[in-house]
Amino acid sequence: MGSGKQPWTELAAPLGRALAIAGYHLLTGGGQGVMASVSEAFCAVPQRMGRSIGVVPTEAVSHDGERPTFRPLAGYPNPFVEVPIVSPLPRHLPDAPAGTLSRNHINVLSSDVIVALPGNHGTRDEVGLALHYGKPVILFGQREHFADMPASLVRTVSLDTVMDFVRTAR
Repeated sequence: MGSGKQPWTELAAPLGRALAIAGYHLLTGGGQGVMASVSEAFCAVPQRMGRSIGVVPTEAVSHDGERPTFRPLAGYPNPFVEVPIVSPLPRHLPDAPAGTLSRNHINVLSSDVIVALPGNHGTRDEVGLALHYGKPVILFGQREHFADMPASLVRTVSLDTVMDFVRTAR
């Protein structure tokens, strides 16, 4: 989980490679920024066992009174998503009322462990959902990027610490 705009490549690329080498699947929101940079690094690992999965936001499209169909929003999925999950649930909006369902619910509930990189309101929402649903969460990046996150969460700049957390929290 992380920014949909900034790639944070110095964090995302090593994480993507490490997860692929360890044999895990990678689940992201399927967009740009951190989601694309972690997925690109993950997919670049030869003979990996896991797949790059993206939960893709959509827009409803109806054709002459037929049932609505959904198509991915522009920019989704990024080219490194191997398994797109097309969701009719909307992206999380910063002014959405508490409890509003969004694709972030799918991201969190489908994950064994949440690794959060620096991000904005969507990342904060995903971390909040992970805590609500009892999912293990680790924050990967400089402390100042997570100032608004609960103090009880593990924060680290060490990839080794992240990977140890992933292994033990599963």
